[in-house]
Amino acid sequence: MSSRLLQRFNAEIGRLAGMPEAAAWRAQRAAYHARVGAFERADAEIAALRSHCDSRPSMALSAWINLAEGLRSHATDLGPLARDKIRRAHAMGKAVGARPLQARCAARLAHIAYLHKEAAALAEHAGEALRLAEPEDHAARSRANLVVAQAFDEAGRPDLAKPWYERAHHHATTEGDDATLSALMWNMAMLRLRDLRQRARLGQTDTVVHHRARLSAESIARFDEGLGVTSMRALHPVLRAQLLTESGSHAQALALFSSHLDDALKQGMATITAALLADQAWCQLHRGGRGAALTGARAAEATLGLSIVPGDRAPAHGRLAQLFAALALPQDAARHQRLAESAWRDYADLQARLLSALMPLTPQGMPQAMTQAVTQAVTRETP
Repeated sequence: MSSRLLQRFNAEIGRLAGMPEAAAWRAQRAAYHARVGAFERADAEIAALRSHCDSRPSMALSAWINLAEGLRSHATDLGPLARDKIRRAHAMGKAVGARPLQARCAARLAHIAYLHKEAAALAEHAGEALRLAEPEDHAARSRANLVVAQAFDEAGRPDLAKPWYERAHHHATTEGDDATLSALMWNMAMLRLRDLRQRARLGQTDTVVHHRARLSAESIARFDEGLGVTSMRALHPVLRAQLLTESGSHAQALALFSSHLDDALKQGMATITAALLADQAWCQLHRGGRGAALTGARAAEATLGLSIVPGDRAPAHGRLAQLFAALALPQDAARHQRLAESAWRDYADLQARLLSALMPLTPQGMPQAMTQAVTQAVTRETP
C-alpha cells in the first residue's frame, strides 16, 4: 500500500517535471524510500540526483542529497556516516537560507544526539528545528516533537513527554508519514522495556507496563507489515524476545533470538550487543543449555565496550550477575552486580541531565521573553 506521503512526493515531482524544484522533491522521495527500507530505489534515486548535480551544480540540491544520503545510512546501521552527512546538509541549508531544510536537518541531528545521549546537543538542535519550522512543516515538527518526547520519557517524566508525543503523532499523521509513526511506536516500546528493567532492579514489577510494551511491539510489526516498512525489520522480533525474556517465556524468546539476533546487530542494535547476548544466554540456561549459557555470558562480557550509555550497560551487567550466580560463579556474579549498580546510578544522573537540558523547551522553563512566542507556536500546532 502506497503511503500518502509517497503519493504527495510523486505528485509534486510530476507537477514540477522539467523544473529545478523537482530535484529537491526527488531527494525527499529518496530519503523516504531509505527510511522504509526500499534501499534499491533510494540508491538509484540518489545516484541519479548526484549525476544531475554534477552537471548542474547547486548547493541547495547538494544539501538535499546529503540529507537523503544521511538518512540512507541511518536506516541501514545507525552509523557515524549519517551524522556527518546530515551535518553537512545542515550547514549547506543554513548557507543558502533554506529554512525548511535546515529545520529538518536540525530535527534529525537532535535525534542522533538523543541516540548518543548528548543532552545539550539534543536540546539545542530540537529547539532550532522548532524555531525554524513553519507550523505546517510536519516533517520537521513531527521528528523534533518525537525526539523531545522520547527524551522526557527516558528522563522519567512521561507526564511531560505526553504532549510532545501527541504533537509528534499529529504531525506525522497529517503528513501521512508512516515511517515516523513506526518510529514513534518503536521508541515507546523500547522505553517501556528499559523502564521495566529499571523497576526490576528495585524489586518492583508492573504487569500493566509489561503488557503495554508487548502490545506496542506486536503493533509495530503489524503496522510495518501492512505498510511495507522493511527497514531494520529484525529489530522488532528481537524487541519481542527481550520482553518475553522479562516475562519468563524463555523458549519463545530463544527461538526469536536464534532467528533474528545476528541481523538485528547489523541493523542498529550493536550498542546493546552485551545485553542481548546476556538475555539469550539466560534463555539458554533456562532451557537446560548450561554450556551454551556460559559461552554466551563470556561473549556478552567481551562486547560490553560497545555499550556507550549507562542505560545500555546497566541491564547487561544485571543479567550477567544473574547468569553467573545461577552458574555457580559467585565472584563473577558479585563483580557484575557492583557494575550494574554503578551503571544504574550513572543512568539516573543521565536522566537528570536530560531533564535539565529539556526544561528550557517547555513554557515553564523559558525566560519570560520567549514564553509567549513559543506558547503561541505550540498552540498553533496542537491537534
